[in-house]
Amino acid sequence: MKLLDDLLRRLPSKAGERVARTGTAVTHFEDAFAPAALAEAWRKVRTNGGAPGPDKQSVEDFERRLEQNLSDLGGELRSGRYRPQAALRVWLPKNGGEPGDMRPISILNVRDRVVQRAAHAALAPFYEQRFLDCSYGFRESRGVKDAVAQVTRLRDAGLRWVVDGDIRKCFESLEHSVLLRLLERDLGDVRYVALIERWLRAGVLGAGGRRGAVEVQERGVSQGAAISPLLANVYLHEFDAAMSSARRALVRYADDWVILCRSQDEAERALEEARGALAKIKLIVNPHKTRITEFDAGWSFLGAFFVKSEQYWVK
Repeated sequence: MKLLDDLLRRLPSKAGERVARTGTAVTHFEDAFAPAALAEAWRKVRTNGGAPGPDKQSVEDFERRLEQNLSDLGGELRSGRYRPQAALRVWLPKNGGEPGDMRPISILNVRDRVVQRAAHAALAPFYEQRFLDCSYGFRESRGVKDAVAQVTRLRDAGLRWVVDGDIRKCFESLEHSVLLRLLERDLGDVRYVALIERWLRAGVLGAGGRRGAVEVQERGVSQGAAISPLLANVYLHEFDAAMSSARRALVRYADDWVILCRSQDEAERALEEARGALAKIKLIVNPHKTRITEFDAGWSFLGAFFVKSEQYWVK
Protein backbone atom coordinates (compact mmCIF):
# COMPACT_ATOMS: atom_id res chain seq x y z
CA MET A 1 0.00 0.00 0.00
CA LYS A 2 3.05 2.31 -0.07
CA LEU A 3 2.04 3.66 -3.50
CA LEU A 4 -1.38 4.67 -2.19
CA ASP A 5 0.08 6.26 0.94
CA ASP A 6 2.47 8.31 -1.19
CA LEU A 7 -0.41 9.41 -3.40
CA LEU A 8 -2.53 10.49 -0.44
CA ARG A 9 0.32 12.53 1.02
CA ARG A 10 0.61 14.54 -2.19
CA LEU A 11 -3.07 15.50 -2.23
CA PRO A 12 -4.20 18.93 -0.97
CA SER A 13 -5.30 18.81 2.67
CA LYS A 14 -8.74 20.27 1.85
CA ALA A 15 -9.55 17.27 -0.32
CA GLY A 16 -8.98 14.99 2.66
CA GLU A 17 -11.24 17.16 4.78
CA ARG A 18 -14.02 16.88 2.21
CA VAL A 19 -13.87 13.08 2.31
CA ALA A 20 -14.59 13.06 6.03
CA ARG A 21 -17.44 15.55 5.88
CA THR A 22 -20.85 14.14 6.84
CA GLY A 23 -24.22 15.56 7.77
CA THR A 24 -27.75 15.96 6.57
CA ALA A 25 -26.80 17.34 3.14
CA VAL A 26 -25.69 15.20 0.22
CA THR A 27 -21.96 15.43 -0.42
CA HIS A 28 -21.30 17.64 -3.44
CA PHE A 29 -20.73 15.53 -6.55
CA GLU A 30 -17.27 16.99 -7.23
CA ASP A 31 -16.23 16.30 -3.63
CA ALA A 32 -17.53 12.73 -3.82
CA PHE A 33 -15.09 11.98 -6.65
CA ALA A 34 -12.22 14.28 -5.68
CA PRO A 35 -8.73 12.70 -5.81
CA ALA A 36 -8.69 11.97 -2.07
CA ALA A 37 -12.15 10.38 -2.21
CA LEU A 38 -11.17 8.11 -5.11
CA ALA A 39 -7.92 7.19 -3.36
CA GLU A 40 -9.83 6.20 -0.21
CA ALA A 41 -12.30 4.21 -2.32
CA TRP A 42 -9.36 2.43 -3.95
CA ARG A 43 -7.99 1.56 -0.51
CA LYS A 44 -11.23 -0.31 0.27
CA VAL A 45 -11.25 -2.08 -3.10
CA ARG A 46 -7.61 -3.09 -2.62
CA THR A 47 -8.36 -4.46 0.85
CA ASN A 48 -11.34 -6.49 -0.39
CA GLY A 49 -9.43 -7.91 -3.34
CA GLY A 50 -11.57 -10.18 -5.49
CA ALA A 51 -11.45 -11.66 -8.95
CA PRO A 52 -10.97 -9.61 -12.13
CA GLY A 53 -14.07 -8.36 -13.89
CA PRO A 54 -14.98 -8.89 -17.55
CA ASP A 55 -12.05 -6.73 -18.73
CA LYS A 56 -9.65 -9.22 -17.03
CA GLN A 57 -7.86 -6.42 -15.18
CA SER A 58 -6.89 -7.55 -11.69
CA VAL A 59 -6.56 -5.38 -8.60
CA GLU A 60 -2.78 -5.69 -8.97
CA ASP A 61 -2.94 -4.60 -12.62
CA PHE A 62 -4.94 -1.50 -11.67
CA GLU A 63 -2.44 -0.65 -8.94
CA ARG A 64 0.51 -0.65 -11.34
CA ARG A 65 -0.81 2.57 -12.91
CA LEU A 66 -2.73 3.69 -9.85
CA GLU A 67 -2.22 7.45 -10.05
CA GLN A 68 -3.06 7.58 -13.75
CA ASN A 69 -6.05 5.27 -13.38
CA LEU A 70 -7.54 7.34 -10.56
CA SER A 71 -6.86 10.56 -12.47
CA ASP A 72 -8.59 9.15 -15.54
CA LEU A 73 -11.61 8.10 -13.49
CA GLY A 74 -11.87 11.52 -11.87
CA GLY A 75 -11.74 13.25 -15.25
CA GLU A 76 -14.42 10.99 -16.71
CA LEU A 77 -16.72 11.53 -13.73
CA ARG A 78 -16.35 15.32 -13.68
CA SER A 79 -16.94 15.60 -17.42
CA GLY A 80 -19.84 13.13 -17.50
CA ARG A 81 -17.94 10.74 -19.78
CA TYR A 82 -17.77 7.86 -17.30
CA ARG A 83 -19.60 4.77 -18.47
CA PRO A 84 -19.58 1.52 -16.49
CA GLN A 85 -19.21 -1.78 -18.28
CA ALA A 86 -21.43 -4.82 -17.92
CA ALA A 87 -20.65 -7.01 -14.91
CA LEU A 88 -19.84 -10.71 -15.04
CA ARG A 89 -22.60 -12.85 -13.56
CA VAL A 90 -21.71 -16.01 -11.65
CA TRP A 91 -23.99 -18.28 -9.63
CA LEU A 92 -23.25 -19.32 -6.06
CA PRO A 93 -25.21 -21.50 -3.62
CA LYS A 94 -27.68 -19.47 -1.57
CA ASN A 95 -26.86 -19.37 2.15
CA GLY A 96 -29.60 -21.07 4.11
CA GLY A 97 -31.46 -21.99 0.93
CA GLU A 98 -32.78 -25.30 -0.28
CA PRO A 99 -30.37 -27.66 -2.08
CA GLY A 100 -29.93 -26.35 -5.60
CA ASP A 101 -30.93 -22.77 -4.74
CA MET A 102 -28.47 -20.43 -6.42
CA ARG A 103 -27.83 -16.69 -6.03
CA PRO A 104 -26.61 -14.50 -8.93
CA ILE A 105 -23.45 -12.57 -7.99
CA SER A 106 -22.02 -9.79 -10.18
CA ILE A 107 -18.28 -9.21 -10.52
CA LEU A 108 -17.54 -5.65 -11.65
CA ASN A 109 -14.42 -4.31 -13.30
CA VAL A 110 -11.98 -2.85 -10.77
CA ARG A 111 -12.47 0.72 -12.00
CA ASP A 112 -16.24 0.43 -11.54
CA ARG A 113 -15.73 -0.95 -8.03
CA VAL A 114 -13.66 2.14 -7.15
CA VAL A 115 -16.37 4.53 -8.39
CA GLN A 116 -19.10 2.62 -6.54
CA ARG A 117 -17.10 2.71 -3.31
CA ALA A 118 -16.67 6.47 -3.66
CA ALA A 119 -20.39 6.95 -4.37
CA HIS A 120 -21.30 4.82 -1.37
CA ALA A 121 -19.00 6.86 0.89
CA ALA A 122 -20.70 10.06 -0.30
CA LEU A 123 -24.32 8.90 -0.07
CA ALA A 124 -24.38 6.59 2.96
CA PRO A 125 -23.97 9.35 5.60
CA PHE A 126 -26.86 11.30 4.05
CA TYR A 127 -29.16 8.28 4.07
CA GLU A 128 -28.12 7.33 7.60
CA GLN A 129 -29.90 10.51 8.69
CA ARG A 130 -33.10 9.36 6.93
CA PHE A 131 -33.31 5.63 7.61
CA LEU A 132 -35.51 4.50 10.50
CA ASP A 133 -34.48 2.65 13.65
CA CYS A 134 -36.28 -0.51 12.52
CA SER A 135 -33.67 -1.02 9.75
CA TYR A 136 -30.49 -2.89 10.77
CA GLY A 137 -28.88 -4.38 7.65
CA PHE A 138 -25.86 -2.83 5.89
CA ARG A 139 -25.77 0.19 8.20
CA GLU A 140 -22.90 1.69 10.11
CA SER A 141 -22.67 0.55 13.76
CA ARG A 142 -25.66 -1.79 13.35
CA GLY A 143 -25.77 -5.50 12.76
CA VAL A 144 -27.42 -8.86 13.30
CA LYS A 145 -26.98 -8.85 17.09
CA ASP A 146 -28.65 -5.44 17.33
CA ALA A 147 -31.66 -6.66 15.34
CA VAL A 148 -31.95 -9.81 17.47
CA ALA A 149 -31.67 -7.73 20.66
CA GLN A 150 -34.55 -5.54 19.47
CA VAL A 151 -36.70 -8.62 18.85
CA THR A 152 -35.91 -9.74 22.41
CA ARG A 153 -36.89 -6.35 23.83
CA LEU A 154 -40.18 -6.37 21.95
CA ARG A 155 -40.93 -9.92 23.09
CA ASP A 156 -40.26 -8.96 26.69
CA ALA A 157 -42.62 -5.99 26.26
CA GLY A 158 -45.46 -8.43 25.55
CA LEU A 159 -45.38 -8.73 21.75
CA ARG A 160 -45.34 -12.50 21.48
CA TRP A 161 -46.98 -13.05 18.09
CA VAL A 162 -44.80 -12.76 15.00
CA VAL A 163 -45.25 -12.10 11.29
CA ASP A 164 -42.16 -13.85 9.93
CA GLY A 165 -41.92 -12.26 6.48
CA ASP A 166 -40.08 -12.97 3.26
CA ILE A 167 -40.01 -10.91 0.05
CA ARG A 168 -39.97 -12.99 -3.12
CA LYS A 169 -36.58 -12.52 -4.85
CA CYS A 170 -36.18 -9.10 -3.29
CA PHE A 171 -32.85 -7.91 -4.72
CA GLU A 172 -33.70 -9.21 -8.17
CA SER A 173 -37.15 -7.57 -8.08
CA LEU A 174 -36.37 -3.93 -7.25
CA GLU A 175 -37.97 -1.89 -10.04
CA HIS A 176 -35.49 0.55 -11.58
CA SER A 177 -38.17 3.15 -12.27
CA VAL A 178 -39.28 3.15 -8.62
CA LEU A 179 -35.70 3.31 -7.32
CA LEU A 180 -34.72 6.18 -9.62
CA ARG A 181 -37.82 8.13 -8.63
CA LEU A 182 -36.90 7.76 -4.95
CA LEU A 183 -33.32 8.86 -5.62
CA GLU A 184 -34.50 11.91 -7.58
CA ARG A 185 -36.78 12.85 -4.69
CA ASP A 186 -34.03 12.50 -2.10
CA LEU A 187 -30.79 13.65 -3.65
CA GLY A 188 -31.52 16.80 -5.64
CA ASP A 189 -28.47 16.26 -7.88
CA VAL A 190 -29.28 14.66 -11.22
CA ARG A 191 -25.64 13.65 -11.68
CA TYR A 192 -25.88 11.11 -8.87
CA VAL A 193 -29.13 9.76 -10.28
CA ALA A 194 -27.67 9.53 -13.80
CA LEU A 195 -24.61 7.72 -12.46
CA ILE A 196 -26.69 5.15 -10.59
CA GLU A 197 -28.96 4.69 -13.60
CA ARG A 198 -25.90 3.84 -15.70
CA TRP A 199 -24.96 1.11 -13.24
CA LEU A 200 -28.50 -0.25 -13.30
CA ARG A 201 -28.54 -0.24 -17.12
CA ALA A 202 -25.00 -1.57 -17.63
CA GLY A 203 -26.29 -5.14 -17.70
CA VAL A 204 -24.56 -8.43 -17.05
CA LEU A 205 -22.46 -10.83 -19.09
CA GLY A 206 -23.09 -14.55 -18.98
CA ALA A 207 -26.83 -14.17 -18.46
CA GLY A 208 -28.85 -17.17 -19.50
CA GLY A 209 -25.70 -19.11 -20.30
CA ARG A 210 -25.09 -17.13 -23.48
CA ARG A 211 -21.35 -16.57 -23.71
CA GLY A 212 -20.49 -12.92 -24.34
CA ALA A 213 -24.13 -11.80 -24.37
CA VAL A 214 -25.11 -8.70 -22.37
CA GLU A 215 -28.52 -8.69 -20.73
CA VAL A 216 -30.00 -5.37 -19.63
CA GLN A 217 -32.86 -5.66 -17.15
CA GLU A 218 -35.56 -3.29 -15.94
CA ARG A 219 -35.41 -4.53 -12.38
CA GLY A 220 -32.92 -5.78 -9.83
CA VAL A 221 -29.66 -4.55 -8.32
CA SER A 222 -26.39 -6.43 -8.71
CA GLN A 223 -25.62 -8.56 -5.69
CA GLY A 224 -21.91 -8.23 -5.08
CA ALA A 225 -21.76 -4.55 -6.10
CA ALA A 226 -20.73 -2.09 -3.37
CA ILE A 227 -23.63 0.30 -3.94
CA SER A 228 -26.39 -2.33 -4.06
CA PRO A 229 -27.05 -2.80 -0.31
CA LEU A 230 -27.48 0.96 0.09
CA LEU A 231 -29.85 1.09 -2.90
CA ALA A 232 -31.87 -1.79 -1.46
CA ASN A 233 -32.20 0.07 1.84
CA VAL A 234 -33.29 3.22 -0.02
CA TYR A 235 -35.99 1.16 -1.74
CA LEU A 236 -37.14 -0.72 1.36
CA HIS A 237 -37.18 2.48 3.43
CA GLU A 238 -40.62 3.03 1.86
CA PHE A 239 -41.77 -0.22 3.48
CA ASP A 240 -40.23 0.83 6.80
CA ALA A 241 -42.02 4.18 6.66
CA ALA A 242 -45.38 2.57 5.87
CA MET A 243 -45.09 0.13 8.76
CA SER A 244 -43.97 2.92 11.08
CA SER A 245 -46.97 5.03 10.07
CA ALA A 246 -49.20 2.04 10.87
CA ARG A 247 -47.47 1.82 14.28
CA ARG A 248 -46.20 -1.69 13.64
CA ALA A 249 -43.19 -3.11 15.52
CA LEU A 250 -41.05 -3.93 12.49
CA VAL A 251 -37.50 -5.26 12.66
CA ARG A 252 -35.82 -5.46 9.24
CA TYR A 253 -32.36 -6.65 8.27
CA ALA A 254 -32.02 -6.13 4.50
CA ASP A 255 -34.84 -8.26 3.06
CA ASP A 256 -35.32 -10.33 6.25
CA TRP A 257 -38.07 -8.83 8.38
CA VAL A 258 -40.49 -9.57 11.20
CA ILE A 259 -43.40 -7.68 12.74
CA LEU A 260 -44.12 -8.37 16.41
CA CYS A 261 -47.69 -8.16 17.71
CA ARG A 262 -49.78 -8.70 20.83
CA SER A 263 -52.25 -11.19 19.36
CA GLN A 264 -52.90 -13.46 16.42
CA ASP A 265 -55.60 -11.11 15.12
CA GLU A 266 -53.21 -8.18 15.24
CA ALA A 267 -50.57 -10.25 13.41
CA GLU A 268 -53.04 -11.10 10.65
CA ARG A 269 -53.86 -7.41 10.20
CA ALA A 270 -50.17 -6.52 10.19
CA LEU A 271 -49.48 -9.10 7.48
CA GLU A 272 -52.15 -7.61 5.24
CA GLU A 273 -50.72 -4.13 5.82
CA ALA A 274 -47.25 -5.42 4.93
CA ARG A 275 -48.56 -6.99 1.73
CA GLY A 276 -50.16 -3.70 0.75
CA ALA A 277 -47.06 -1.62 1.56
CA LEU A 278 -44.83 -3.92 -0.48
CA ALA A 279 -47.28 -3.95 -3.39
CA LYS A 280 -47.03 -0.15 -3.58
CA ILE A 281 -43.32 -0.51 -4.38
CA LYS A 282 -43.96 -3.49 -6.67
CA LEU A 283 -42.69 -6.21 -4.36
CA ILE A 284 -44.47 -9.41 -3.40
CA VAL A 285 -44.59 -11.37 -0.14
CA ASN A 286 -43.42 -14.93 -0.68
CA PRO A 287 -46.42 -17.01 0.47
CA HIS A 288 -44.29 -20.14 0.91
CA LYS A 289 -41.84 -18.47 3.32
CA THR A 290 -44.11 -16.02 5.16
CA ARG A 291 -46.08 -17.14 8.20
CA ILE A 292 -47.66 -16.08 11.45
CA THR A 293 -46.25 -17.79 14.51
CA GLU A 294 -45.63 -17.19 18.22
CA PHE A 295 -42.69 -17.42 20.58
CA ASP A 296 -44.14 -20.45 22.37
CA ALA A 297 -43.98 -22.42 19.11
CA GLY A 298 -40.36 -21.49 18.40
CA TRP A 299 -39.01 -19.71 15.34
CA SER A 300 -35.71 -18.38 13.96
CA PHE A 301 -34.48 -15.02 12.71
CA LEU A 302 -30.98 -14.09 11.47
CA GLY A 303 -29.40 -17.19 12.98
CA ALA A 304 -31.12 -16.82 16.36
CA PHE A 305 -33.72 -19.34 17.54
CA PHE A 306 -36.46 -18.05 19.84
CA VAL A 307 -38.62 -20.36 21.89
CA LYS A 308 -40.86 -19.20 24.75
CA SER A 309 -38.70 -16.71 26.68
CA GLU A 310 -35.35 -18.12 25.57
CA GLN A 311 -33.07 -17.30 22.66
CA TYR A 312 -30.23 -19.41 21.24
CA TRP A 313 -27.73 -18.81 18.42
CA VAL A 314 -27.86 -21.62 15.87
CA LYS A 315 -25.15 -20.38 13.50
